[in-house]
Amino acid sequence: MTAQNRLVIWVAGGACLIWLLYVLNAILLPFVVGMSVAFLFDPLADRLEKMGMSRVMATAVITSAFFLLLVLALVLLLPVVFAEIQAFGRAMPDYLARVRELLNAPALERVRQILTPVTNGGIGAEQFSGMAGQVASWLGGVLARVVSGGFALFNILSLVFLTPIISFYFLMEWDRMIARIDSMLPLQHAAVIRNLARETNDVLAGFIRGQMMVCLVLAGFYGLCLTLSGLKFGLIAGLIAGAFTFVPFLGALIGLTLSLGLAIVQFWPSLTMIGVIVAIFVTGQILEGNFLTPRLVGARVRLHPLWVIFALLSSGLLLGFTGVLLAVPAAAIIGVLVRHFVQVYLRSPLYHGEELAAFQAMEGRVDDPADDT
Repeated sequence: MTAQNRLVIWVAGGACLIWLLYVLNAILLPFVVGMSVAFLFDPLADRLEKMGMSRVMATAVITSAFFLLLVLALVLLLPVVFAEIQAFGRAMPDYLARVRELLNAPALERVRQILTPVTNGGIGAEQFSGMAGQVASWLGGVLARVVSGGFALFNILSLVFLTPIISFYFLMEWDRMIARIDSMLPLQHAAVIRNLARETNDVLAGFIRGQMMVCLVLAGFYGLCLTLSGLKFGLIAGLIAGAFTFVPFLGALIGLTLSLGLAIVQFWPSLTMIGVIVAIFVTGQILEGNFLTPRLVGARVRLHPLWVIFALLSSGLLLGFTGVLLAVPAAAIIGVLVRHFVQVYLRSPLYHGEELAAFQAMEGRVDDPADDT
């Protein structure tokens, strides 16, 4: 089989896989969650096996403890979050009135004077409003696709009742599945595939396990600090910032913007609270960049934030919430494959021009008149 035929087969197989994921999107969520749980906790199950526990018992202990802790956390946290959301909804009319008051304040007149030449000389206000509306409409469509695709009634029921069972079987059979797949690798390319699989595993393990810990720590840090600072609804802002920290820098940006908006509405014209909010997020970024990420994520993870954002948005648009869960693994696999093929290309004659040089040398020998004498 030629290299061109193999490439066609791989491309066709990849296209069929994407089509199959799209068609089966409605039932994939519990399987994706179960596989994620198995991937995350397989090292712990292996450790328990080495301590003398059977695989079945280790799997039962891990899955039971994980889902019990998850339910306990939801029972303790959800009432607080819902109470904050309800209070925020009741305060929204007052906040909107406060925003209108601030926008008409003399202190902002100078800002409007500065922005007027820009809008008059460049993009007009109507054009800017139309562009903003298009962007908001597109983001709303992505969000609606995620919600409708990921939180339909069937998915909620299957997530609640089937995910623990599926997680149990995935975790129990994980090592045997990996060994079975390894035994089916083509012998000629087995070593290369194993190296790529190990690199992908390192990227996924470092990013998912490490970044989840970073999210939890920063969500607690931001939520606690913002609440203690006296900012109303600081807990919600902190939890949102921590959750979006899964994409580096995005969580801090969203959390800072939301917290500053709340601080301005609640405390303007006093700048003290605004300074406190900025100090909290600067401290959080220092903590993340110098302590949390180097120790929990590591330097081996090479997933650029832009690539992660693109993967999350595109996968969410195509497959809903299931696509969001698949985005990071897909981004990691594609990133590893792209780096591999770039290295192959840089070592190939196509890059170094050896084939062209050999062809030109052959033409020179054929056309050389001295060869005819």
